[in-house]
Amino acid sequence: MTIQSEDKKIPFREHLIELRQRIIKILIALFVCFVISFNFIKPILSFLTEPLKGFVTTGNLVYLKLTDGFFLFFKVSLIIALLLASPIIIYQIFMFLAPGLFEHEKRLLKIFITIGFLSFFTGFSLLYKLVLPIFLNFFSKFVFDFYEVYPNINEYLDFVLKFNLYAGILFTIPFAIFLMIHFKIIKLSQVLELRKLFIILSFVISAIITPPDLLSQILVAIIIIALFEIGIVIARIRVALFG
Repeated sequence: MTIQSEDKKIPFREHLIELRQRIIKILIALFVCFVISFNFIKPILSFLTEPLKGFVTTGNLVYLKLTDGFFLFFKVSLIIALLLASPIIIYQIFMFLAPGLFEHEKRLLKIFITIGFLSFFTGFSLLYKLVLPIFLNFFSKFVFDFYEVYPNINEYLDFVLKFNLYAGILFTIPFAIFLMIHFKIIKLSQVLELRKLFIILSFVISAIITPPDLLSQILVAIIIIALFEIGIVIARIRVALFG
């Protein structure tokens, strides 16, 4: 009995050792990416604040506290490090789960991860280039010649990063619909029944994550609805091919 119990404990112990090794690799990747991001923080901040430059009357952004600069550098460097290290993080998670998967499941998971990753970054970049200038143009309408705008760089970057994070998440909608259909969590007919509700929900989501500008709200809502429809098309193809 003792020998059997020890044999059963060995795989679990090895499982924990592998988990620790994967976590260590993830932390090392995060640290390296953080160091790189921190060393290139000035061009990164310049890129992130570029859309605002045309709408600032003074041409300058401001800190409100002496310590704001350090914490801003640290926060932005950490966020960029997470984005840069995300392929390594996802890979380590995949390799940890891979031994328990069949070969076709491994191939499918690789495809899912790749599509989800690309969808996230497509949404992140597209909304930054397309919708953010519309937001800034809306806010600039309330600035007159006798006003001088001194934007707080912390508030601006919080807004930009959060908004583009929401955008990245929203662009995974087709990916999520496909996964739910593939793993039979929900049927295609049920997704189609939720279409009208989702259209209403898309305008609610748009109103929450966008400023009170009707044009930008409608634009974001249309993008969300289009992503939902793309998900339905992909799901139809999957059902037609594999049932």
